[in-house]
Amino acid sequence: MAVISKKEEKIKATCESLQPGFTFEEFLDAFTTLYPKDWDKVGREYAKHERKTKPGKSHPMPDPVQYMKNALNVHLKK
Repeated sequence: MAVISKKEEKIKATCESLQPGFTFEEFLDAFTTLYPKDWDKVGREYAKHERKTKPGKSHPMPDPVQYMKNALNVHLKK
């Protein structure tokens, strides 16, 4: 199951709400304002992965900020 439902649409809408040449910090602020429940869900999913992972091991989910950077980069490459 996806961490953020309709992620592509939400990333696109967030980008469109910003001025051209926006920074990642501006993007993240706008996303957390527009979709606070989705931002909370990203954090909860990351925390769940952290709890389930044995000490000394890693899990595939990046931290929430990196997760959003990756999502933005994928969108901008399209």
